Amino acid sequence: MLNAFILGITIVVVAIPEGLPLAVTIGLAFSVGKMQEENNLVRSMKSSETMGNANEICTDKTGTLTMNQMQVMEAYFEDEIVQGASNPSMQNSSSYELITESIIYNSNAFIEEGKNGGPKETTGNVTEVGLVKYLTSSKVNAEKMI
Repeated sequence: MLNAFILGITIVVVAIPEGLPLAVTIGLAFSVGKMQEENNLVRSMKSSETMGNANEICTDKTGTLTMNQMQVMEAYFEDEIVQGASNPSMQNSSSYELITESIIYNSNAFIEEGKNGGPKETTGNVTEVGLVKYLTSSKVNAEKMI
């Protein structure tokens, strides 16, 4: 029955160009139904188009969703877990340059002058900003590299 229904929609889309919005709407509605079966809340149908391809969704309530900020709290360097929002000894590690360059060159975050001459601000993707702030709090001169 479902295959016949899909075939009918395909014929409508091919034969009548005005049928395309109808087919898209039906497809999105089908996606919403599938996501509802998996206990995913979808407020708008267009979001199901994006989320329909996701296998895993990771969220937290540590401030990311409320303040739109991320902060490194723990890092793994050279077989050692380093606790805290900074790592001053990172400059002494043998992989210091590789780690620093990997974060800086693979990031769209920017360090800019603050408003009205205030302190410098890091702007960009929330995750990338968190990584760049980790570098700057670890006494890495990331400004000259960005």
